[in-house]
Amino acid sequence: MDIIDLDASSPSSKLKEIIRQQRAENDLLQKKLQMAKWVINYLEQHNKQLEDEHTLYELRQIREDRELAQKRPGDLTPIDRESMLIQVNTHLEKLLAKANKYKDMLRHMKTHYWARMHVCKAKMKILKRRLSKALKRRKKPDPLRILAEASLAGHNT
Repeated sequence: MDIIDLDASSPSSKLKEIIRQQRAENDLLQKKLQMAKWVINYLEQHNKQLEDEHTLYELRQIREDRELAQKRPGDLTPIDRESMLIQVNTHLEKLLAKANKYKDMLRHMKTHYWARMHVCKAKMKILKRRLSKALKRRKKPDPLRILAEASLAGHNT
């Protein structure tokens, strides 16, 4: 025996289904937005931590250089000093380039997730607007239904 559901094809059930789908999509976008915010926050904290570590590293290098200079039993010749400075500068430039490369990657990731967050916000605004329009349409009385009820009321049925 087949059961035919007349309410399943009614406009209000279709509207309810659309609202349910939009709410589900809205919840998903809300979740993605929260994840993007978390990733941005994490990347900013990680970037700050890397900058702090880099500063500490430079300070340690300066301290070690001073200690080495104090332990040496005499001054270097100008040629030796210049060659050592060139080596140290080359080494520091390599370390700085490596740190900058990693920092650039983090900055790129931050920008990427920031853009994703804004896309999610825009989608949420669009879905909220659609939802409010659907709810407004649902609240408007159907003129045919009013006529049908008035006709039935006139026949006392």
